Amino acid sequence: MHLRPTAAIRLLVAGLALASVAGLAPGARAQSDAEVLQGLATSAEVGWRAARSAELPVYLRLIALNDLHGALLPHGITQGERVRPLGGAAVLASFINAERAQEPLHSLVLIAGDSIGASPGLSSLLREEPTMAVLNQLAEGECPLLTPQWSRQPAPVVTKCHVIATVGNHEFDRGTAELERLLYGGRHPDGPLLGGDWKGSQIPFLAANVVRRDGHQPFLPASAIVVFDGVKIGIIGAVTADTPGLVMGNRIADLEFLPEAPAINAEVARLRALKVHTIILVIHEGLTAPTTPQRLTPLTPEELSGGLAKVLAGLSGGVDLVIAGHTHKLNNVVVPLADHHPALVVQAESGGEAYGSIDLTLDRATGGVVEMVARIRQPWGDGGPGLDPDKKVAKIVAAAVKAVQPIVSRPVGKALTAIPGPTGPCAESALGDLAADALRAAARTDIAFMNTGGLRAAIPAGAVSYGVIYAVHPFGNEVVHVSMTGTQLLRLLEEQWFGEHAAEPLCLAQSGLRYVYDLRRGPGHRVIAAWDAANQPLVADHSYSVATIDFLIGGGDHFPELTGVADAADVTGVRDALEAWFRSHPDGVSAALDGRIERVDVPAS
Repeated sequence: MHLRPTAAIRLLVAGLALASVAGLAPGARAQSDAEVLQGLATSAEVGWRAARSAELPVYLRLIALNDLHGALLPHGITQGERVRPLGGAAVLASFINAERAQEPLHSLVLIAGDSIGASPGLSSLLREEPTMAVLNQLAEGECPLLTPQWSRQPAPVVTKCHVIATVGNHEFDRGTAELERLLYGGRHPDGPLLGGDWKGSQIPFLAANVVRRDGHQPFLPASAIVVFDGVKIGIIGAVTADTPGLVMGNRIADLEFLPEAPAINAEVARLRALKVHTIILVIHEGLTAPTTPQRLTPLTPEELSGGLAKVLAGLSGGVDLVIAGHTHKLNNVVVPLADHHPALVVQAESGGEAYGSIDLTLDRATGGVVEMVARIRQPWGDGGPGLDPDKKVAKIVAAAVKAVQPIVSRPVGKALTAIPGPTGPCAESALGDLAADALRAAARTDIAFMNTGGLRAAIPAGAVSYGVIYAVHPFGNEVVHVSMTGTQLLRLLEEQWFGEHAAEPLCLAQSGLRYVYDLRRGPGHRVIAAWDAANQPLVADHSYSVATIDFLIGGGDHFPELTGVADAADVTGVRDALEAWFRSHPDGVSAALDGRIERVDVPAS
């Protein structure tokens, strides 16, 4: 007997806060009183119900994941006087199994990208094979290993696998060839990494808007169809079209990332022509606002922000549910599309610390959705399914821990205080200051710039191991020495708020440079003043030595002033630079902001 809520939208006033901890390395973090109070509403159920109910309903339980980033170990979350374990692959798998048990024959796991990449050493040092192995362990239904022929199938493909994923930008971090190795199998040049050659993915991956430049053929199938009790479910995969600006460009030069909305609209039309009336979009793109709890009326497009807002505005309609990712936010909102049909958008933060649990009620007669309810849940390791972690997944994680332990346990230094990462798009952070200082010291330059998106983990107080350094800098970029004039430096600072960053500012961490900015001023004129390390104003025609990273020089994050510099020379690796900084401070490193970025306008409340 199936039981479902009689109301499609209701607010629950219980639960704990789903505080965002995107990218943090394993370690305790305190939960503020505000977070706990806010948590009373974060487990709200959000959804919608059609005017007419189904006489022959088909119930489906969906489990939505996004942005795992190879987080295979649990995080310690401090609540009051105790530390609770949250997440970790084995616990997350136990919660997924419990969700599936609610609808044993009618469950579907959907993964919205960035399962790998920007990962701790536990996964990254082993070329992401442990995380891919965990995903394979989640495989349910008929999920054979993928072969290169998978990408050559015309969409939509019909699959009996009940776990389906899309790629995120970080799946491409090591380039096209390495992603294909993970998908289709093969030994890494450093392998075997986990005791044998990698056999490939059992999870079907989709991407409607990625094609090969040579021949314009799809890199992966655009969509898939899964059938439950005769009802077809269409699933479309897509990834942010900004991927070329988020990955080292030379690694994916053979691929083209098309605008998302037109590719999705084309696939919706193709599925509709095949009489598929329930369509789910699994996309590695997300909203930055709003986050839940949401009021009980649907939002308008004007109330949304983030890359996904632009995609949704371009959709013709036909999409019932959007499983989102990329922005690491908690989204559970209803948005009407151009056809006035409501679409439910769900994103569950990152790092495996939350997931979406979604109930669909389908009409067997029409094949359409008549009711949909979503909630965000947390996989705590000290209660419920978390008390019985999945044994097979735990075995994979244990093997990975054993393999990397000699590397990640090597002592590097100590942190006298916790060194937190960025808390806002253009605010100074202790970790940003530290990383930029380390680049500047390694290259012995006047000034240094580090992209804050490349800093993936805070540094906890206490002993610092190489594993902590690796978690901060999982990408392994190179420190690069260049020369820039004062005029070029000022233009670079201004690029943080216009051009590609006009809608969503993206600021750099810097060393040897202090500046004041005012967002009330027009684009190109927001930096009021800037000084060098000697507290002297930048001189327009003076040449300054600058340290940055190869990612930025190669066009990453869209800073044209850096891509145009000449005579770039590699110095060392970013991890080596940060390790050297700790070793040069044997008494320990502390975190203290020194005012190198100052904003003088009053932020909007």
